Amino acid sequence: MVTQAAFCVLFLLLTIGTGLGQVPQLYLYGGLSLNGTGFSPVSGTAGAGLDLETNHMLAVAETWTNSAHKQDSGTGYEIGTQAQLFSRTARNWYFGAGARWSEVTTSIYSKQGWHPTFGGGKDFMRESFSARAQLMYVLPGTDHLNALQGPELSLRLPSPASPAHLFYREAIGIYEFNQASVPGDSGIHTRSFTSSVQFTVLYRY
Repeated sequence: MVTQAAFCVLFLLLTIGTGLGQVPQLYLYGGLSLNGTGFSPVSGTAGAGLDLETNHMLAVAETWTNSAHKQDSGTGYEIGTQAQLFSRTARNWYFGAGARWSEVTTSIYSKQGWHPTFGGGKDFMRESFSARAQLMYVLPGTDHLNALQGPELSLRLPSPASPAHLFYREAIGIYEFNQASVPGDSGIHTRSFTSSVQFTVLYRY
């Protein structure tokens, strides 16, 4: 499933780039994640993606894996893929939407789902400094059991709009979700909150 989803989003980005006469740039990344409720506190993460930057739009397609174990089984990992398309406006602002698919697999169960996303950001461009700040909101999508949703804030130094190859990215997510069901309680009326922080270094070719 992840191979099919990753292929679809990467093909979409390549198609958009070809139509605009642009070649998306490949990037690889790796780092650490500080995980919230239900997962091991610290895990490793790695991924790859394609980045397309033009004067009027930007697009990103990415696939990743995270080694976080679920605390209920002491095993597991996450894989996922996402694609986002944005339109640039005046003064380096951009707005758009996308979709994300992810799957958590453990030794005793697995669960997966699609989540629509929407939001925007801004590039801060100076002669000797640049950065990109972005805020996205993750919707529940097909995640009917936990109905996870919430905002994700990310900061990238320097901005991907610059010609740089090496980047630092920090992402913070704050989510609400339904508690997992237990005998006598479906969990759908018990909302909880969790958060995660990710620190990664990216190299763009």
